[in-house]
Amino acid sequence: MPKSFAQFGIQLVAYAMFFVVIFYLSSAPAYHYLKPGEAEVKLAFKHTSQREQECHTRTQEELQKLPPNMRKAQDCPRKRALIYIELLLDDQYLATRTFTPPGLSQDMATHVYAKFRLPAGRHKLTVRMRDRLRADGFDYVEETVRDWIPGQGILIGFDESRERFEIN
Repeated sequence: MPKSFAQFGIQLVAYAMFFVVIFYLSSAPAYHYLKPGEAEVKLAFKHTSQREQECHTRTQEELQKLPPNMRKAQDCPRKRALIYIELLLDDQYLATRTFTPPGLSQDMATHVYAKFRLPAGRHKLTVRMRDRLRADGFDYVEETVRDWIPGQGILIGFDESRERFEIN
């Protein structure tokens, strides 16, 4: 049975209303990720921290006590140190975070990801990281003074080959 003109008209109106709603939602209401006058800092990288303990060279007596298939001269514990990061804005703490290495033995590379908002304008940004088992001091420090533009995204990564932070 063919569709009547009324059914076709109702269907056309329903489609038109659907498209008007889709068009409206695609352009409004406006979504602003950051507040006016804010910039965002993202800390994102993968880093393998140092071992918690140094490797131990086994003596001949220790090697003889082990089964033949386990006689390796070096005994290296697998567990790695926590990664501790401080982020300072104009010498004031913006954040401090501790990242635990993943894995059953906590021996894998740690994926660091965190984001922070900061006011736009000229600021001194300092990133400090400790990846060894100790109470104080830092292994890597990077400082930059820049003008942050409202709405700007800043990425802080770590270059393993150069052993330094990169701020983009």
